[in-house]
Amino acid sequence: MALVVAAAAAIAVLGLLWLMLGTPRVRVSGSLKPGDTYDAIKIALTVVAGVGGVVALVVAYRRQHLSEATDAREYDRTLTERFGSAAEQLGATQSAVRMTGAYAMARLADEWLQERQMCIDVLCGYLRMPHAVDPPGNDEALAAWQREREVRLTVLRLIAAHLRDGAAPSWQGHDLDFTGAVLDEADFRGARFTGGDILFVKAIFAGRGSAQMVFDEADFSAGSSVYFRLAEFRSGTIRFNRATFSGGWVTFDGARFTGGQVDFRDASFAGGEVPFEGAEFSGGSVDFSGATFTGSTVNFGQRHLPSVYTVVPPAHFSGGTLDFSRVADFTHPPRFGLHVMPPGLRLPSGAEISDLP
Repeated sequence: MALVVAAAAAIAVLGLLWLMLGTPRVRVSGSLKPGDTYDAIKIALTVVAGVGGVVALVVAYRRQHLSEATDAREYDRTLTERFGSAAEQLGATQSAVRMTGAYAMARLADEWLQERQMCIDVLCGYLRMPHAVDPPGNDEALAAWQREREVRLTVLRLIAAHLRDGAAPSWQGHDLDFTGAVLDEADFRGARFTGGDILFVKAIFAGRGSAQMVFDEADFSAGSSVYFRLAEFRSGTIRFNRATFSGGWVTFDGARFTGGQVDFRDASFAGGEVPFEGAEFSGGSVDFSGATFTGSTVNFGQRHLPSVYTVVPPAHFSGGTLDFSRVADFTHPPRFGLHVMPPGLRLPSGAEISDLP
Protein backbone atom coordinates (compact mmCIF):
# COMPACT_ATOMS: atom_id res chain seq x y z
CA MET A 1 0.00 0.00 0.00
CA ALA A 2 2.84 2.40 0.84
CA LEU A 3 4.53 1.64 -2.51
CA VAL A 4 1.31 2.24 -4.43
CA VAL A 5 0.75 5.53 -2.64
CA ALA A 6 4.33 6.63 -3.32
CA ALA A 7 4.07 5.72 -7.00
CA ALA A 8 0.77 7.56 -7.30
CA ALA A 9 2.29 10.60 -5.64
CA ALA A 10 5.27 10.55 -7.98
CA ILE A 11 3.00 10.28 -11.05
CA ALA A 12 0.85 13.11 -9.75
CA VAL A 13 3.89 15.36 -9.22
CA LEU A 14 5.24 14.60 -12.70
CA GLY A 15 1.81 15.28 -14.19
CA LEU A 16 1.55 18.63 -12.43
CA LEU A 17 5.02 19.63 -13.58
CA TRP A 18 4.14 18.67 -17.16
CA LEU A 19 0.97 20.77 -16.99
CA MET A 20 2.82 23.73 -15.45
CA LEU A 21 5.39 23.61 -18.27
CA GLY A 22 2.58 23.90 -20.81
CA THR A 23 2.34 20.23 -21.77
CA PRO A 24 5.48 20.27 -23.92
CA ARG A 25 5.94 17.57 -26.55
CA VAL A 26 8.92 15.30 -26.50
CA ARG A 27 11.03 15.76 -29.64
CA VAL A 28 13.24 13.01 -30.96
CA SER A 29 16.59 14.37 -32.12
CA GLY A 30 18.34 11.30 -33.41
CA SER A 31 19.67 8.21 -31.74
CA LEU A 32 20.56 8.16 -28.06
CA LYS A 33 24.13 8.87 -27.15
CA PRO A 34 25.97 7.04 -24.36
CA GLY A 35 25.79 10.17 -22.19
CA ASP A 36 22.01 10.28 -22.66
CA THR A 37 21.76 6.68 -21.53
CA TYR A 38 23.78 7.40 -18.44
CA ASP A 39 21.60 10.43 -17.67
CA ALA A 40 18.46 8.35 -18.04
CA ILE A 41 19.89 5.70 -15.72
CA LYS A 42 20.77 8.34 -13.11
CA ILE A 43 17.26 9.82 -13.35
CA ALA A 44 15.71 6.38 -12.93
CA LEU A 45 17.91 5.60 -9.95
CA THR A 46 17.01 8.97 -8.40
CA VAL A 47 13.30 8.28 -8.84
CA VAL A 48 13.69 4.80 -7.36
CA ALA A 49 15.63 6.24 -4.41
CA GLY A 50 12.98 8.89 -3.87
CA VAL A 51 10.19 6.31 -3.93
CA GLY A 52 12.20 4.13 -1.58
CA GLY A 53 12.69 7.07 0.77
CA VAL A 54 8.95 7.75 0.82
CA VAL A 55 8.27 4.09 1.55
CA ALA A 56 10.84 4.13 4.35
CA LEU A 57 9.28 7.24 5.86
CA VAL A 58 5.81 5.71 5.71
CA VAL A 59 7.02 2.49 7.30
CA ALA A 60 8.87 4.41 10.03
CA TYR A 61 5.80 6.53 10.75
CA ARG A 62 3.64 3.43 10.92
CA ARG A 63 6.10 1.73 13.26
CA GLN A 64 6.23 4.81 15.50
CA HIS A 65 2.43 5.05 15.55
CA LEU A 66 2.10 1.40 16.54
CA SER A 67 4.78 1.82 19.21
CA GLU A 68 2.99 4.84 20.71
CA ALA A 69 -0.35 3.01 20.69
CA THR A 70 1.24 0.03 22.42
CA ASP A 71 2.82 2.28 25.03
CA ALA A 72 -0.51 4.03 25.62
CA ARG A 73 -2.31 0.72 26.10
CA GLU A 74 0.39 -0.46 28.47
CA TYR A 75 0.17 2.79 30.45
CA ASP A 76 -3.62 2.51 30.70
CA ARG A 77 -3.29 -1.10 31.80
CA THR A 78 -0.81 -0.06 34.50
CA LEU A 79 -3.15 2.66 35.76
CA THR A 80 -6.06 0.23 35.86
CA GLU A 81 -3.99 -2.24 37.86
CA ARG A 82 -2.96 0.52 40.27
CA PHE A 83 -6.61 1.49 40.70
CA GLY A 84 -7.56 -2.08 41.55
CA SER A 85 -4.68 -2.38 43.99
CA ALA A 86 -5.53 0.91 45.75
CA ALA A 87 -9.22 -0.01 45.97
CA GLU A 88 -8.29 -3.40 47.44
CA GLN A 89 -6.11 -1.69 50.04
CA LEU A 90 -8.97 0.63 51.01
CA GLY A 91 -11.05 -2.44 51.75
CA ALA A 92 -8.41 -4.17 53.86
CA THR A 93 -9.03 -5.09 57.48
CA GLN A 94 -5.83 -3.45 58.77
CA SER A 95 -6.13 0.31 59.24
CA ALA A 96 -2.52 0.91 58.16
CA VAL A 97 -3.21 -0.79 54.82
CA ARG A 98 -6.38 1.27 54.35
CA MET A 99 -4.41 4.46 54.97
CA THR A 100 -1.84 3.36 52.39
CA GLY A 101 -4.68 2.77 49.95
CA ALA A 102 -5.97 6.31 50.53
CA TYR A 103 -2.60 7.80 49.60
CA ALA A 104 -2.30 5.48 46.60
CA MET A 105 -5.76 6.45 45.32
CA ALA A 106 -5.02 10.16 45.73
CA ARG A 107 -1.72 9.77 43.87
CA LEU A 108 -3.49 7.92 41.10
CA ALA A 109 -6.10 10.69 40.85
CA ASP A 110 -3.26 13.18 40.36
CA GLU A 111 -1.79 11.22 37.46
CA TRP A 112 -4.91 9.79 35.77
CA LEU A 113 -6.66 12.84 34.39
CA GLN A 114 -9.26 10.88 32.39
CA GLU A 115 -10.45 8.99 35.48
CA ARG A 116 -9.65 11.53 38.18
CA GLN A 117 -13.32 11.92 39.09
CA MET A 118 -13.66 8.16 39.55
CA CYS A 119 -10.71 8.09 41.96
CA ILE A 120 -12.17 11.03 43.90
CA ASP A 121 -15.52 9.25 44.03
CA VAL A 122 -13.85 6.20 45.60
CA LEU A 123 -12.24 8.33 48.32
CA CYS A 124 -15.55 10.07 49.06
CA GLY A 125 -17.31 6.72 48.99
CA TYR A 126 -15.00 5.48 51.72
CA LEU A 127 -16.15 8.35 53.95
CA ARG A 128 -19.78 7.44 53.28
CA MET A 129 -19.28 3.97 54.74
CA PRO A 130 -20.97 3.42 58.14
CA HIS A 131 -19.08 4.81 61.08
CA ALA A 132 -20.28 5.21 64.67
CA VAL A 133 -20.88 8.82 65.63
CA ASP A 134 -19.92 8.27 69.27
CA PRO A 135 -16.88 6.25 70.43
CA PRO A 136 -17.75 2.87 71.96
CA GLY A 137 -17.17 2.11 75.62
CA ASN A 138 -15.34 -1.18 75.13
CA ASP A 139 -11.54 -0.70 75.05
CA GLU A 140 -10.93 -3.00 72.09
CA ALA A 141 -13.79 -1.52 70.10
CA LEU A 142 -12.63 1.99 71.03
CA ALA A 143 -9.15 1.28 69.67
CA ALA A 144 -10.61 0.02 66.38
CA TRP A 145 -12.90 3.06 66.20
CA GLN A 146 -9.96 5.42 66.72
CA ARG A 147 -7.90 3.70 64.02
CA GLU A 148 -10.76 3.96 61.57
CA ARG A 149 -11.26 7.61 62.50
CA GLU A 150 -7.61 8.33 61.69
CA VAL A 151 -7.99 6.77 58.24
CA ARG A 152 -11.02 8.97 57.58
CA LEU A 153 -9.16 12.08 58.73
CA THR A 154 -6.36 11.19 56.32
CA VAL A 155 -8.82 10.96 53.41
CA LEU A 156 -10.29 14.35 54.33
CA ARG A 157 -6.82 15.92 54.53
CA LEU A 158 -5.93 14.59 51.09
CA ILE A 159 -9.12 15.98 49.56
CA ALA A 160 -8.83 19.38 51.28
CA ALA A 161 -5.19 19.79 50.22
CA HIS A 162 -6.20 19.47 46.56
CA LEU A 163 -8.88 22.19 46.86
CA ARG A 164 -6.50 24.99 47.82
CA ASP A 165 -4.86 27.37 45.36
CA GLY A 166 -1.42 26.18 44.40
CA ALA A 167 -2.29 22.49 44.64
CA ALA A 168 -0.58 20.55 41.88
CA PRO A 169 -2.68 19.17 40.44
CA SER A 170 -5.88 20.82 41.62
CA TRP A 171 -9.15 19.00 42.21
CA GLN A 172 -11.16 22.22 42.12
CA GLY A 173 -14.24 21.93 39.94
CA HIS A 174 -14.71 18.20 40.58
CA ASP A 175 -17.70 16.66 42.35
CA LEU A 176 -17.36 15.64 46.00
CA ASP A 177 -20.05 13.45 47.55
CA PHE A 178 -20.05 13.23 51.36
CA THR A 179 -23.73 12.28 51.58
CA GLY A 180 -24.52 10.74 54.96
CA ALA A 181 -20.91 10.85 56.14
CA VAL A 182 -20.05 11.21 59.81
CA LEU A 183 -17.60 14.10 60.10
CA ASP A 184 -16.06 15.22 63.38
CA GLU A 185 -12.84 16.89 62.28
CA ALA A 186 -11.54 18.29 59.00
CA ASP A 187 -9.62 21.32 57.83
CA PHE A 188 -10.92 22.88 54.61
CA ARG A 189 -9.21 26.16 55.50
CA GLY A 190 -8.55 28.20 52.34
CA ALA A 191 -10.32 25.72 50.05
CA ARG A 192 -11.88 27.07 46.88
CA PHE A 193 -15.17 25.62 45.70
CA THR A 194 -15.20 26.82 42.11
CA GLY A 195 -17.46 24.29 40.42
CA GLY A 196 -19.02 20.88 40.59
CA ASP A 197 -21.47 19.56 43.17
CA ILE A 198 -20.19 19.37 46.75
CA LEU A 199 -22.65 17.24 48.73
CA PHE A 200 -22.83 17.23 52.53
CA VAL A 201 -26.45 16.06 52.29
CA LYS A 202 -27.56 14.29 55.50
CA ALA A 203 -24.01 14.48 56.84
CA ILE A 204 -23.58 14.47 60.61
CA PHE A 205 -21.17 17.02 62.07
CA ALA A 206 -20.30 15.76 65.53
CA GLY A 207 -17.04 17.10 66.91
CA ARG A 208 -15.77 16.39 70.41
CA GLY A 209 -13.47 18.45 72.58
CA SER A 210 -11.14 20.48 70.39
CA ALA A 211 -12.20 18.63 67.21
CA GLN A 212 -13.52 21.06 64.61
CA MET A 213 -14.77 21.31 61.05
CA VAL A 214 -12.98 24.33 59.62
CA PHE A 215 -13.98 26.21 56.46
CA ASP A 216 -12.11 29.40 57.40
CA GLU A 217 -11.16 31.63 54.42
CA ALA A 218 -12.94 29.20 52.09
CA ASP A 219 -14.28 30.67 48.86
CA PHE A 220 -17.68 29.55 47.60
CA SER A 221 -17.59 31.15 44.17
CA ALA A 222 -19.72 31.23 41.03
CA GLY A 223 -20.32 27.86 39.42
CA SER A 224 -20.21 25.88 42.64
CA SER A 225 -23.13 24.12 44.27
CA VAL A 226 -22.51 23.18 47.89
CA TYR A 227 -25.30 21.30 49.68
CA PHE A 228 -25.58 21.07 53.46
CA ARG A 229 -29.20 20.04 52.89
CA LEU A 230 -30.66 17.93 55.71
CA ALA A 231 -27.27 17.90 57.44
CA GLU A 232 -27.21 17.77 61.23
CA PHE A 233 -24.88 20.04 63.17
CA ARG A 234 -24.89 18.04 66.38
CA SER A 235 -21.84 19.02 68.44
CA GLY A 236 -18.38 20.49 68.29
CA THR A 237 -17.48 23.65 66.36
CA ILE A 238 -18.05 24.23 62.64
CA ARG A 239 -16.32 27.39 61.44
CA PHE A 240 -16.92 29.46 58.32
CA ASN A 241 -14.90 32.40 59.67
CA ARG A 242 -13.83 34.89 56.97
CA ALA A 243 -15.32 32.62 54.33
CA THR A 244 -16.46 34.31 51.14
CA PHE A 245 -19.82 33.49 49.60
CA SER A 246 -19.32 35.23 46.27
CA GLY A 247 -21.54 33.23 43.96
CA GLY A 248 -23.02 29.86 43.25
CA TRP A 249 -25.37 28.03 45.54
CA VAL A 250 -24.62 27.11 49.16
CA THR A 251 -27.73 25.65 50.75
CA PHE A 252 -28.54 24.78 54.36
CA ASP A 253 -32.21 24.06 53.64
CA GLY A 254 -33.66 21.43 55.92
CA ALA A 255 -30.49 21.36 58.02
CA ARG A 256 -30.81 20.75 61.75
CA PHE A 257 -28.80 22.82 64.19
CA THR A 258 -29.27 20.74 67.33
CA GLY A 259 -26.09 21.59 69.22
CA GLY A 260 -22.54 22.77 68.99
CA GLN A 261 -21.28 26.08 67.65
CA VAL A 262 -21.52 27.22 64.02
CA ASP A 263 -19.52 30.38 63.32
CA PHE A 264 -19.79 32.69 60.32
CA ARG A 265 -17.64 35.38 61.94
CA ASP A 266 -16.34 38.03 59.51
CA ALA A 267 -17.78 36.01 56.63
CA SER A 268 -18.66 37.89 53.45
CA PHE A 269 -22.00 37.23 51.78
CA ALA A 270 -21.39 39.09 48.53
CA GLY A 271 -23.15 37.02 45.87
CA GLY A 272 -25.07 33.90 45.06
CA GLU A 273 -27.73 32.26 47.20
CA VAL A 274 -27.50 30.86 50.72
CA PRO A 275 -30.93 29.44 51.64
CA PHE A 276 -31.84 28.19 55.11
CA GLU A 277 -35.46 27.34 54.27
CA GLY A 278 -36.86 24.58 56.42
CA ALA A 279 -33.83 24.59 58.68
CA GLU A 280 -34.42 23.75 62.33
CA PHE A 281 -32.71 25.68 65.11
CA SER A 282 -33.33 23.74 68.30
CA GLY A 283 -30.01 24.01 70.11
CA GLY A 284 -26.48 25.30 69.96
CA SER A 285 -25.47 28.67 68.57
CA VAL A 286 -24.99 30.18 65.10
CA ASP A 287 -22.86 33.34 65.22
CA PHE A 288 -22.61 35.92 62.40
CA SER A 289 -20.45 38.45 64.30
CA GLY A 290 -18.60 40.77 61.92
CA ALA A 291 -20.24 39.25 58.84
CA THR A 292 -21.12 41.47 55.89
CA PHE A 293 -24.31 41.02 53.88
CA THR A 294 -23.76 43.03 50.70
CA GLY A 295 -25.14 40.95 47.87
CA SER A 296 -26.01 37.34 48.65
CA THR A 297 -29.61 36.21 48.90
CA VAL A 298 -29.71 34.67 52.37
CA ASN A 299 -33.19 33.28 52.97
CA PHE A 300 -34.65 31.89 56.21
CA GLY A 301 -38.21 32.37 54.97
CA GLN A 302 -40.42 30.19 52.86
CA ARG A 303 -39.82 29.74 49.15
CA HIS A 304 -42.31 29.10 46.39
CA LEU A 305 -41.23 26.64 43.74
CA PRO A 306 -43.61 27.13 40.80
CA SER A 307 -41.82 24.48 38.73
CA VAL A 308 -42.93 21.74 41.15
CA TYR A 309 -45.96 23.59 42.60
CA THR A 310 -44.80 23.44 46.19
CA VAL A 311 -43.77 25.73 49.00
CA VAL A 312 -40.66 25.18 51.11
CA PRO A 313 -41.47 26.13 54.73
CA PRO A 314 -39.49 28.79 56.59
CA ALA A 315 -36.82 28.00 59.14
CA HIS A 316 -38.15 26.76 62.46
CA PHE A 317 -36.87 28.30 65.71
CA SER A 318 -37.52 26.24 68.82
CA GLY A 319 -34.30 26.84 70.73
CA GLY A 320 -30.67 27.71 70.35
CA THR A 321 -29.28 31.08 69.27
CA LEU A 322 -29.06 32.68 65.83
CA ASP A 323 -27.02 35.84 66.37
CA PHE A 324 -26.94 38.71 63.84
CA SER A 325 -26.60 41.40 66.51
CA ARG A 326 -22.95 42.23 65.74
CA VAL A 327 -22.81 42.08 61.95
CA ALA A 328 -20.53 44.56 60.20
CA ASP A 329 -22.73 45.32 57.20
CA PHE A 330 -26.46 44.66 56.95
CA THR A 331 -27.19 46.48 53.65
CA HIS A 332 -28.57 43.32 52.05
CA PRO A 333 -30.08 41.53 55.08
CA PRO A 334 -31.37 37.96 55.13
CA ARG A 335 -35.02 37.24 54.46
CA PHE A 336 -37.18 35.83 57.23
CA GLY A 337 -40.78 36.46 56.18
CA LEU A 338 -41.84 36.56 59.84
CA HIS A 339 -43.86 39.12 61.78
CA VAL A 340 -42.99 37.98 65.28
CA MET A 341 -39.46 37.65 66.61
CA PRO A 342 -38.82 33.95 67.29
CA PRO A 343 -36.95 32.88 70.42
CA GLY A 344 -33.18 32.86 70.08
CA LEU A 345 -33.00 35.18 67.05
CA ARG A 346 -30.92 38.30 67.63
CA LEU A 347 -30.93 41.15 65.12
CA PRO A 348 -28.76 44.29 64.90
CA SER A 349 -29.85 47.30 66.91
CA GLY A 350 -32.74 49.06 65.20
CA ALA A 351 -33.63 46.17 62.90
CA GLU A 352 -37.16 44.78 63.15
CA ILE A 353 -38.20 41.31 62.09
CA SER A 354 -41.11 42.82 60.18
CA ASP A 355 -38.64 44.80 58.05
CA LEU A 356 -37.00 41.60 56.76
CA PRO A 357 -39.42 40.26 54.10
